[in-house]
Amino acid sequence: HARKSGSLALGIEADEALCAKHRQNLPWVRLACQKVTTQNLRSILLSTGFTSSRELDVLKVDIDSYEGPIVQECIFRIGLRPKVLQVEINAGIPPPLQYALLDSPQVRTSLPQLELLGDFGWPFDPNKPFEVNSPVLGVSLSYLVRVLMPHYVLVEFASPDAVFVRADIADHLGRKPLDEFQAYVSRWTDVHGFHRSLLRRWVFELD
Repeated sequence: HARKSGSLALGIEADEALCAKHRQNLPWVRLACQKVTTQNLRSILLSTGFTSSRELDVLKVDIDSYEGPIVQECIFRIGLRPKVLQVEINAGIPPPLQYALLDSPQVRTSLPQLELLGDFGWPFDPNKPFEVNSPVLGVSLSYLVRVLMPHYVLVEFASPDAVFVRADIADHLGRKPLDEFQAYVSRWTDVHGFHRSLLRRWVFELD
């Protein structure tokens, strides 16, 4: 859409190798190749032409760490008002539990890595470990639902992403908010670091 319409599109990526692929595959998208934090987000946006008054179609947040604070920085401090907001969530923390990893210098430099080794089938090499998200990373679905209401409503949950629509647009489209509990138990969930028996207990057994 951005390519055909000439709209401004921006990607922020911390990995140099992925930045190179981004430039090759999406040359029409502006790219800030640096790690985003709550402290530098505003300056990154301003340096690439985004302002709080700019109308955004879609904002996607997927940084495998402190998504919650980044979303709050975008919406409530910088003042962005995207029509659609897509955020990666930690599906290992089910409703009604509210959790968000906070941004801090210690988190940025000392995030633990979690690697799995085993025969998991294609495309994984059973002789090489592959990295997955640590269970302490990210933000829970219920946290985002509470923080974003009444400005945004949940309309879809397809783990690991939750999709919210701005409330005025949802009203115009006649879309009712999706119940977070029903969405969680009726969708496939991508969970790392939490045993399924523990997750079932949290979801179905605890009041």
